[in-house]
This record gives sequence, structure tokens and C-alpha cells, in this order.
Amino acid sequence: MTLRNFRGVEEGTVTFAPGVTVVVGPNESGKSSIAEAIRLLRTTKSSAKSQAVRNLQPVGRDVGPEAEIELETGPYALVYRKRWLSRPMTELEVRAPVPVQLSGDEAHQRFDAILAETVDVDLWNALEVIQGQALDQPSLAHISALQQALDDSAGATGDHDALMTAVDDEYARYFTPGGKQRGDYAESATKIAALEEQAAALHARSAEMDRYVAEHNVNEREFARLSTLEVETQARLAQAEKSVRALHTLREELTRAEDAVRVAESGHAQAVRDLAARRSLVDDLRTRADAVEDVQMRVDTAVRALAESGAAADDARVLAAAATERSTSARRTKDAVADALSRHRDGAERRVLAQRVRRARDASAAQTAARAESASILVDDLVLAELTDLATTCQVAEGARDAAATRLRIRAHGAHPVSVGDDLVGDDPYEATVLDEVRVTIDGVVDVVISPGTPPADLDGRVAEAREAFEAALRDAGVDSLATARASHERRRAAQARHDAAQTTLTEALDSTTLDELEVRLATLEQRLAAAESDGTASSGDELSDSEGSSRDALESAYDAAREAADEAEAAAEAARVAHDTARDLLAATGEAAVRARQELESAHDELDRATTRLAAARDGRPDAGLERAVAEADGARATVTAARDAARAAFEAASPATLAMELDNVRDLVVRVDAELDRAASRRVELKTLLDDRAAEGIHDRLADVEAALDRARSTHLRVHRSAQAVHLLRSTLRRHRDEAQRQYVAPFRERIDRMGQVVFGPDFQVSIGTDLSIESRTLAGRTVPFGSLSGGAREQLGVLGRLACAQLVAGDGGAPVILDDTMGFADPERLQQLAVVLNDVGRSAQVVLLTCQPSRFDSVGSARTARLVTA
Repeated sequence: MTLRNFRGVEEGTVTFAPGVTVVVGPNESGKSSIAEAIRLLRTTKSSAKSQAVRNLQPVGRDVGPEAEIELETGPYALVYRKRWLSRPMTELEVRAPVPVQLSGDEAHQRFDAILAETVDVDLWNALEVIQGQALDQPSLAHISALQQALDDSAGATGDHDALMTAVDDEYARYFTPGGKQRGDYAESATKIAALEEQAAALHARSAEMDRYVAEHNVNEREFARLSTLEVETQARLAQAEKSVRALHTLREELTRAEDAVRVAESGHAQAVRDLAARRSLVDDLRTRADAVEDVQMRVDTAVRALAESGAAADDARVLAAAATERSTSARRTKDAVADALSRHRDGAERRVLAQRVRRARDASAAQTAARAESASILVDDLVLAELTDLATTCQVAEGARDAAATRLRIRAHGAHPVSVGDDLVGDDPYEATVLDEVRVTIDGVVDVVISPGTPPADLDGRVAEAREAFEAALRDAGVDSLATARASHERRRAAQARHDAAQTTLTEALDSTTLDELEVRLATLEQRLAAAESDGTASSGDELSDSEGSSRDALESAYDAAREAADEAEAAAEAARVAHDTARDLLAATGEAAVRARQELESAHDELDRATTRLAAARDGRPDAGLERAVAEADGARATVTAARDAARAAFEAASPATLAMELDNVRDLVVRVDAELDRAASRRVELKTLLDDRAAEGIHDRLADVEAALDRARSTHLRVHRSAQAVHLLRSTLRRHRDEAQRQYVAPFRERIDRMGQVVFGPDFQVSIGTDLSIESRTLAGRTVPFGSLSGGAREQLGVLGRLACAQLVAGDGGAPVILDDTMGFADPERLQQLAVVLNDVGRSAQVVLLTCQPSRFDSVGSARTARLVTA
């Protein structure tokens, strides 16, 4: 295949092997253009100017894309070339069996004729996988070459196409392809349905008329009954209204009697309230007199308590003053002892702080010196480790160089002197590594030059590189050798140890503080002690210290005793103050109680005077005896009117007012209901008569008889056509069942070929199900069957390739075509690719396979594959 000015290919040629050819190249190098050029040579004239053809022209160049193919097919060997767009050209050179040269449309037509004669073009199209279509299954059922191959493999099944065509034609008279009725069969069924619908409608109309007749008879009887009931209910309504008017008279008499009872009860209640109010005034006067006597007794008791609490308060005040004076004296003594103890503690703390400050200063100075020494040494742990690694790298490089270099060993024999360079070989053998050019001389015999060769020179470069890196690291560390670096590292470690020891001492001396804080605390103590010594008040503390001894224990004992005495005095003073406060509070309370008692006595006298005045005024207006007589008279009047009310209520209840009201309501509702029902019955009476007259004019029964006769005739016709349709349906299904069985035997070789290949790729338990159109319907693996469309992208791609390879093997004879796979197997894992390589190698023994890929590693395992590249000029 040769391409010129074809997309991005200026000019390039690739040669295919008879078996498997792997065409390798990066993206956009022209691999897919090969497959596209083969298709265009077969299908598109050079005069075509479609968009697909214009897309072939290189961008920015006014040239015509050109493709040339050299091939063998059947008995023919030929070269076919085309150029499109610019100076279109078609040329065909047939080299065998008879040389012929053609051009133009004649060449195009002759090439098509040769292909039609020797190759199944549909097969060629099916065996080609275009880039991006690897997941699609090929359409194989219409390929005649494959059909012939399957017929040869399965055995001839007979040609019954004429019979099937005749049966299908007869079937088409009665049924659509979807199995629905058509023609006379459908028309007769439709006519029956229409007549049945008319008959059903007429039956419904006839039944409706019968219902109207029955309803008219019932309505006539109901109208007569309601007319009689209307007269009866009017009479009952008049009687009920008369009874209700008599009940109204009894209700009015009962109302008047109840009003008289309410007036009598109101008068009686007022007389009773007046008598109760007079008795309440008498009781209130007696209560007020008793209250005055009780309050007078409380006043006398409060005056005595006030005198007693006054005396007790004076005694408590004297005791509290004496206890306070004793407490003040004891507190002064305790403060003097506390001052002496504080000065003693400050002195001891000053001595300890002074010692800690000296230790901290010394440790800080030592730490600074150690840090300075450590900073001056550059060789730390990381630098020493790096130097050690670089020295080791130098040694390894030198060892590798010496091991790879030529070893020279010379032993002198005979009288002729042997020299190596300027050195003379003596009795002992001469041994050396050839790192540079070496000259061996035997005086008067031979002069030999030995060169080290390339590998030692490379190793020398590694040695030089390692030494340069090592020496640069030594310079950066400020040392001249690894031993010096180790010594510097030891000095740095010693300085770091001194620094750490000084840090420990400093931490212990500071004890969670800073040196500045310690110095401030020391200065504060010294100033406080100096101030205490210069203060004149400190003399009392010094005397106490001299009298009790200057030891801290003695001062603390004295302070504890003084504090205990002061606490006891303070407690006694506090108890005296509390007792004084209690006595004072009692005096105030008794004084307040006496005042309140006097006020209550005055109020009690005032209330007694007002009660006496109220009772005298009430008796002047009406004596007590007159009130009692009024109550007795009101009680007699109330009894009289109550008896009259009870008699009126008995007469009213005897008339059964609730029953009369219910009866009146019922009769009124009955009148309304009967009138409404009578109106509805009269209205429906008119409607039914109109409907019956209308239905009688239609002649429903005659029309129904005509439709039923026509329906019998239509059913007879449809039954005859139905028998014919069912007969042809049975014949067609029987023939198709036998044909499908033959078809299953027909596709068996194809399925077996895919199973054999798939077991290599997927495993020994692999099987596929093949449809009558030769498509893969499902895959079974490890006992699990999955439809083709539900498989992963990788599995679908691999099965599609296996189907094409099986087809290629079956038709691999004279009618075969090449399998062209453009950028496939992209979904396959490495293990599947290795097994697919086994299948491709086997197919390549009988068929031509072209693999176009940018990843040659996918097909490295194909044993017989030949790798080719698109050689471009």
C-alpha cells in the first residue's frame, strides 16, 4: 500500500505479510489512513468531490490525495491506483493471468468486476473494524461466502425458498407481518364487530322501552296512593293545630303562677336578710368588747418585757467593750512576732537565691561558649553521613572500573627482554589493570599496544564524577579528608554534650523561671531587708528575737502561740459583740411590740364605739320584734302562691306538651313530603308517556330482527375465511419451525469455531449463543450466562473480534478477504491480550490479518506476526 499527499502522509509505503501484519506508528502517523484508502479505492471514483474526499487533502497544500494498492485475488495479480481532487486519475495494471492496462472509469469498472468475481465484498466490509467501532458486531447473515462455507460445513439442507415464498404470500393475504388480520379476513371480522355493536345497541333500546313500560305502571299506582294520603294528612294537620292552641292557654296560666311564686320568695328572702343583719350587729358589738380586754392584757405584758430587755442590753455592752480591748492587745503581739519571722525567712531566701543566680550565670556562660564552638564546626551528623556515602561511592566506582578493565599478566620466557612501558619484566610475573594505553615490547621480536576500550573509559568517568562530588563535599565541610571530618564531628559532639550539660544545670538553677526573674526577686529581698533594718519599728521585733532566740523554729513557735492567743481573744470579743447585738435587738423588738400593743388597744376602743353606735341607730328605725314578724308573714304568703303554681303545672303537664309539639311537627313534615312526592310522580307520569310514544315510533323490534339476520350471514362468511387463514398460519409456522431447526444446524460450525477460539481467550468453560442472523446473543462463562449487550466494553470488543476471525477462517479459501483491525484491543487486559495473540497467530496461518496500532506491545505475543511501519519519504 502506497499513500501520497494523503491527509498527513506526504508519501509512504507499507508491505503486508500473507499472515499477520502489525502496522505500528504513533497517533496521526497515517495508520488509519491505510484502512480508509483501501475503502476509498474500492468504493469512491476519482472524480468524487464529497466532503469525505475533501477531508483527505493535506491542509494548506493544493495537491491531490493519492492511493495505490498492489494485491492478489483469485487468479489475478494487479496494481490499482487513484488520485482525487487535483488532476483526478484512475489506473489499473493487471499483471496476471493476462497483462492489461486500463484507466479512468474503465479501470474503475474492471476493478469492481474483478472483486465481484473473486471476493465477497460484503465479507470484506464485515471483516474490517474502523477505529472507534470495536464494540460493534459485524453483520454476517447476508454474506454469501460465509453462507456457502456454513452450508459446506453443515451439509446441504435443501432449497425450499419457493415453497416458503408461496406460503408467505398466502399468509400475507390474511395477516400483516406483525400477525394482525388483514384483507377479507380483517373486513369480515370488522363487519361482525359492527353488526354486533348495532345489535347490542338495539337490544339495549328494546330493554330500555320495557323498563319504561314497567316504570309507567308502577308510577300510576304510586300517584293514586299519594293523592289519597294527601287528603288524610291535611285532616291530621288541622286536629294537631287545635290541640296546640289549647296547650298555649295552660302555659300562660302556669307562667302567671310562677311569677307570683318568684315575687313571694323575693319578699321572704329580704325579710330573712334584714333579721340576719340585725343579729350580726349584736354579735359584732359583743366581739368588739372581748377584743378590747385581750389587747389590754398584751399591752401590760409588752411593757414588762421592755424594762427587762433594757437592763440586759446595758450589761452586754460593758462585757463587749472589755473583750474588744483584750483582742486588740493580742493582735498587736501577733503582728510583732510575724514581722520578725518574715525578716528571718527573707534572709534565708536571699541566701538561696544568691546561690541559684551564681549557678545560672556560670551555666549560661558555659552554654554560650559550647554553642560558639559547635557553630564553628560544619561537620554535623548529616554532613558526615553524606561524606561517608560519597567516599563509599568512590570506592564502588573504582572497584567497578578495576573489575571491568582488562587485566594484564605477563611472564617473561627466554632470553629476549620484555618491557611494559618503561618497566622491565623480571622473574616475577607482571600484573596490572589496563586503565590507559599500555605498550608491551619484546626487543627484536614484537611491539604490542593494549588499549583499555570503551567500557573502562565509561567507568573512569563514573570514578571521576564520584571523586569530584566527594572533594566538593569536603570543601563545603571545611575539611581535607574523611578522617579530618570524623575528628571535627567528634569535637562538635563534645561541644554539644557540654552545651547540653550546661543547659541541664541552667534548667535546675532557674526551676521554671528566668534569670531576670531570679535577679529581680533577689534585689527585692535585699531592698526589703535593708528597709526593715533602717525602720525604727523593727526594734520591737528584734527584742522579741533576742528574748526568744534567733532560730527560725523559735520564731515560728512564738508566732503560733501569739496567733492562738489572738484568735482566742478575737473569738471572745466576737461572742461578746454578738451577745450585745442580740440584747440590743431584743430591746428594739420589745419596744416595737409595746408600741404596737398600745396602737391596737386604741383601735379596739374605736371599733367598739362604732359598733355600739350602729346597733343603737338600727333599733331606733325598727325594733327586733318587728323584723321577726315580717319573716313569719312572708313565709305564709310564699306557701300560698307555691300551691297555686303546683296546680297549674300539673294541668299543663297532663296535656302532654312535648307529644303535641312532636305530633304537630311530624304532620307538617308529612304534608310537605306528600306534596313533593305527588308533584314528582305527576312529572314523571308525563315524561314516561312521552318516552313510550317516542320508542313506539322507532320500530325497534323490526330493526333488531334485520340486524340479527345480517349478523348470522356475516358470521358464516367469517368462519369460512377464518378456516383458510388458520390453515395457512399452521402451515407457515410448521415450515418456519423446521427451517429454524435447519438454521440452527447451519450456524453450528460458526458457533463451534467461536467457542474454540473463546476457550483459548476466556477459559475452557466458555460458550456463546448464536442467533439465526449469526450475531452473538450471549456469553456463558463459569456457568453464568450474560446477554451480549450487558457485557463489559472489553468483553464485547473481544467477542466482536473473535466473530470476525471465525468468519475469516471459515471462508479462508479462494473467497476469503483480509481482516483489518484498526486500533482494537484497547479494552483488553494483559492476560487476555496474550491469549488473543495465540488466536491471531492461528488465524494468520490461513487468513490475512492486518493490525493497525500505536501500541505495538499489545501484539508482541503474536508468534508469526510481522511488524511494519508506514515508511514515509
